[in-house]
Amino acid sequence: MNVSSRKKHQEEVRAGRRWDLRSQRPVGIALALVASAALALSGCSADGAANAGGPGKKTIGVSMPEFQSLFYVAAVDGMKKAAADEGYELVVLNANGNSSQQVNQVQNLVTQQVGAVIFAMQDGTAGAAGVAEAKGANIPVIAIDQRPQGDVATFIGSDSIKASTELCDFLAKQMAGKGNLAIIKGVLGSSTEIERSKGCGSVLEKNPGIKVVSTTNADWDENKAYNVAQDVLTANPDLQAIFAQNDGMALGAAKAAAQAGRTNLKIVSVDGFPQVYDAIESGQVLATMSQEPYQMGELAVRNAIKAMNGEGGSIAKEQLQPTVLVTKENLDEARSAGYYGPAK
Repeated sequence: MNVSSRKKHQEEVRAGRRWDLRSQRPVGIALALVASAALALSGCSADGAANAGGPGKKTIGVSMPEFQSLFYVAAVDGMKKAAADEGYELVVLNANGNSSQQVNQVQNLVTQQVGAVIFAMQDGTAGAAGVAEAKGANIPVIAIDQRPQGDVATFIGSDSIKASTELCDFLAKQMAGKGNLAIIKGVLGSSTEIERSKGCGSVLEKNPGIKVVSTTNADWDENKAYNVAQDVLTANPDLQAIFAQNDGMALGAAKAAAQAGRTNLKIVSVDGFPQVYDAIESGQVLATMSQEPYQMGELAVRNAIKAMNGEGGSIAKEQLQPTVLVTKENLDEARSAGYYGPAK
């Protein structure tokens, strides 16, 4: 999908939001407090969740795996906007990359009887346990970005297989079907890591001239990717390209490449961080597959409200959002599209 098509999609989504909100039963309360950005970004302990949520059904619990990724920051920004529009309170919790902590946080949200849980899992263990906790209490789960095991009201995310296939096909053409490639993966076993590996792998099978000389993981973390990339570059002086499975890791790899004087590397990734747009402009990164996390966050809250109001049967089980390949050629258009929310 190109940038213009995605703008049309966003307009349709927002039109759907207006229809969805009119279809809800009146909330009957004034604008509720939305969890502050400081709370979201610093994280909240399990005890903090107990104090913040309260037993009221106008509260939506949000469990995010971490906030180093701007994807999750933008998604929560979208959630805050939609919740404020409808007068619902959000309790936003940050697992700080810790699977056990995330499970404990979901348990606390369940104890406080939130009306719904919006959940982006840290890994498969946290995903399965978190969904089971909520479902055991008949609390609907809206899964975002990562696809957990278990029965959720809906999954909202990108088609990671399709996105990584398109991205790696672009990269293969830029490499003329030959050369050495390094892959930096995210959290191993997460649905996004598995799907992005599968999509790119299908392209590599059709391009036997491209040799994968290194496959490592950096857990979606920029600093870890920087360290990993330093080792990869040292071990592979004839490396032509890097596929980083998210933009944060691409930025880490680009920093390592710049410090090593490897300015000819072709680095591609997935997400669409504004900082990666800058790196594309400067030539440090070749391309990214941009997602639209802000709109995903809005949609997650709208679906949570529907599920809380007994309208869960009208929610599609899977809602895949579009992605777009961003290069220097369409960079200005992508910047104006607002995939990560309104300009700040």
